[in-house]
Amino acid sequence: MKYSLLTRLTGLLLVAGFLHSCASSRVNLDNLIENDRYQEALAEIDARLDDDPAQPSLYIQKGEILAEQAQNSPVMERGSLYDQTIQAFDQAASYEATDAQMSTIDDLKQQYWELEHNAGMDAFEQQGMNNRYQTAIAHFQNAISIKDDEMQCYRNLAIAQYKIGEVDAAIDNLNIAKGLADEVPTEIFEHLGFLYLEKGNTEQAIYYYTLANEKVENNLNLAFGLTNAYIAAGQHEKAAEILEGLVERYPQNADIRNVYGTQLYEITAGIMEDLKTAYMDRDTTLAGQIRFEAEGMGDSAEDQLISAYKRDTLKTDYIESLAVFYNNMAGQYFSALDAAFETDQDYLLDKALSLIDFAVEYYEKLIDMDPQNREYQSKLNILQNLKENRSNPN
Repeated sequence: MKYSLLTRLTGLLLVAGFLHSCASSRVNLDNLIENDRYQEALAEIDARLDDDPAQPSLYIQKGEILAEQAQNSPVMERGSLYDQTIQAFDQAASYEATDAQMSTIDDLKQQYWELEHNAGMDAFEQQGMNNRYQTAIAHFQNAISIKDDEMQCYRNLAIAQYKIGEVDAAIDNLNIAKGLADEVPTEIFEHLGFLYLEKGNTEQAIYYYTLANEKVENNLNLAFGLTNAYIAAGQHEKAAEILEGLVERYPQNADIRNVYGTQLYEITAGIMEDLKTAYMDRDTTLAGQIRFEAEGMGDSAEDQLISAYKRDTLKTDYIESLAVFYNNMAGQYFSALDAAFETDQDYLLDKALSLIDFAVEYYEKLIDMDPQNREYQSKLNILQNLKENRSNPN
């Protein structure tokens, strides 16, 4: 997934000091700062503030020095210095800083925030960098220490946390991002849906995917996410409803057709269970209706799986989907046979045996493509033995 970045800072603008006049007996702050004697400069500022705390310009200068120290420190150790920076700026505001001074504070915060946020994005994208996600996380957390109301920073922090397996922390930060938006972007809901699905919480996953409030056919990420959530929740009809729309919109997409076919099979399997119940209840009318419905749904599933296969006859996934489909459908008909009316038994047996033939055909294709695959060979042997035993029960 690609994330847009803010314009990179080309350099760190140094803001001029704000203390324009001092008693001649005092230490020259500008000289201390120019010579990187930050601790002495901070001590001098604190001494002057002890004498007269109502000096917003000194607090602003203190914040600048602390930020400079932070940027010269390892990324993992900057947080407390940035916290002190913001504390100094807040103190300046509390002592009735002028509008111009408040504007300067806002500019400095934005400058420091962009420096950390963009450094986080740079680290995130460094493919060969060790601990790149941890470094990105540290930068994003530093940026949040400076400005805690930037939605995109929480989002990017959440993505980096997910990359190192901190799913709960990622969810927490996405929820903060959500709370900062007047109108929550679709991608925040998508990310939350995805993360809850990763945790196995399908109910919450569906909730957030649905909150995206967008026609899913127009957004494949959203459509796939919501479909996966429905599948994980066992809501195959709802998954199939989305997939049906996607097939209409993207008719050449074999992957969509393959997944659609598997969901139609799951629906068929449920109908076959209803058929067995009708047989056991000795309800001939209902059994006839359900059998007709099962056959129609099964044919639709088969059509989609074959359509996927025809679009790429060399893709193992599509061949295996057909092999498994025919194998499972045969099992469904054999299972129904045991409970069926005597008048239906011959039909159900013939149907099951013909499905075994198709399953054998596709497992043979798989073996031709991967002769060393023992699992394919084992399944083929089982099917052949089942066909022999069912065809010749005596």
